[in-house]
Amino acid sequence: MCGIAGVFNVPGIESHHVREMVNLIHHRGPDEQGVEKFGPVILGHARLAVVDPENGLQPMSNEDGTVWVSFNGEIYNYVELREELKTRGHRFKSRCDTEVLVHLWEEEGEAMLARLIGMFAFFIWDTNTNRGMLVRDRQGIKPCFIADYKGGFAFASEIKAILSLPDMERKINDEALKEVLCFNYAMPDHTCFAGIVPLEPGHYLSLDGNGSISKHCYWDWPVFEDKKAVQFEELETLLDDAVRLQMRFDVKGGMYLSGGVDSSVVASHLKPQWIDHPLEAVGLNFIEPEYSEFKYSQQAASHLGIDLLEAKISHEMIPEIADKVSYHAEQPHGDFSFFLNYILARGANRNNKIVMFTGDGPDESMCGFTHNEAHFKKLGNDEFSAQAYFDLICYMDRDLRGRVLDPEFNRSTRDPADRFAEILAPWSKLDATEQVQAYETKYLMLGNNMVKGDRMGACWSTEGRAPFLDHRVSEMLTRLPAEQKIQKGVGKFFLKNYAAERYPQELIFKKKGMPTTPIGEWIKGPLYDWARSILAANEDSRFNTAAMLELLDEHRDGVANHTRALRTLIMTQVWLKLYFQ
Repeated sequence: MCGIAGVFNVPGIESHHVREMVNLIHHRGPDEQGVEKFGPVILGHARLAVVDPENGLQPMSNEDGTVWVSFNGEIYNYVELREELKTRGHRFKSRCDTEVLVHLWEEEGEAMLARLIGMFAFFIWDTNTNRGMLVRDRQGIKPCFIADYKGGFAFASEIKAILSLPDMERKINDEALKEVLCFNYAMPDHTCFAGIVPLEPGHYLSLDGNGSISKHCYWDWPVFEDKKAVQFEELETLLDDAVRLQMRFDVKGGMYLSGGVDSSVVASHLKPQWIDHPLEAVGLNFIEPEYSEFKYSQQAASHLGIDLLEAKISHEMIPEIADKVSYHAEQPHGDFSFFLNYILARGANRNNKIVMFTGDGPDESMCGFTHNEAHFKKLGNDEFSAQAYFDLICYMDRDLRGRVLDPEFNRSTRDPADRFAEILAPWSKLDATEQVQAYETKYLMLGNNMVKGDRMGACWSTEGRAPFLDHRVSEMLTRLPAEQKIQKGVGKFFLKNYAAERYPQELIFKKKGMPTTPIGEWIKGPLYDWARSILAANEDSRFNTAAMLELLDEHRDGVANHTRALRTLIMTQVWLKLYFQ
């Protein structure tokens, strides 16, 4: 976990401007900050020291200072790459994975990307050839935003850093904002800030000193590739190796343990390799016992002999941390599990843990979400359609949007259902399971689920590591045939049966809810006044204040369940206040 920032080919911008960018992402890297300028490039970096804390100041160069890199993330196979590079005559001054990048660039240039196992976003520049590239990892685990700026472009790990630049326009992207109201997040090919876009996962920008910029794809999800059935032993071998590589760090660590299948499987692979000191996990516990599933964390921890730390949450905390959650999320999200990730990361931080293993990944690649199970049980594979799937996952249908949105704003912006159909169109010849998987890995995971872990961890200077997101594991799970992913409407079928060989069956085949806050109940009762005060304070003409308050009262009085719409509207209002009012 670090932060990168900088500009390419931008006249009039100096090092102090980039230093201000770095200051705004200081939470991503509180240990060291650095800025370097050469030719058309100014690179900035905020470092969280995870490997070789004494020798990893960035931006970092090769031996003679001709190749420079600013890097966020981890190259998990850096030890193997470093040993190979040493045999080719390269000299190293640190044990950091960062240094591998500059030497690998010298040997292989852009082709080096195929060699990397890890999560990363980095800018590398070669002063000898006046060439370089800006890269994002295969799945987009690490963020990287870019914006056209004064004839060149600016980039950063977080949007707020780009917004700090002189004369950088701060304007709402109306299409993206409307998507938030329907999907709970903006589609990950743009942002809610006009002119600021993510660099797509698995892509890089090839750059030269004349200002030439070209974009290239080096990896994509293998959704169209032939399916391959997998045996438990194959997954076991690959997960063991993913954990082995991800165990490389020089700071205190642990894991997040919900007691669900995904984190429990990771724990079962992590515990045997965690040999120097006791493995500690952080689990979430609601103070209100009717909402708590902490017992599942306790059961999984007890079965493996893992020490379990408790991170408590209650409704009183929501108003206290809402601004912080929204500020660090940077875009409006109606997913209140952002709050849970915030509390978990705070719990890790308060126990001096920097690296935390997670179970992220299988829900998207193996159709594990409850809305998918509901869809397949209700409609079945043969009746799948983009419209039916949209209706299932849409947070605010056309009627509700008509009530709460300004008519002109509603008319002048694209219907998200049309955008959704356009997204699914290239996969129309795939079966239902594969279409759902393709959408959720390329859009839901990228636009929402990985954002939670990165941003909420970053604000507490903690780094998440997800063995299931090792691209080798992801590719294996993506290629599973449909019958290994979902059977009788039950998702993650293969993984649950794999887990059942490691845990008592009652721990795996239990009815466990998705980790989220009971915000629907809370805004009927103890958080009603808080929710009302936020909606009533609306100053944005896109939203009808009276209509939003009507929805809240209908929800409180039991006339209708508006949970999904209200949580999105509430957090959108919090975001508008922080970033635009």
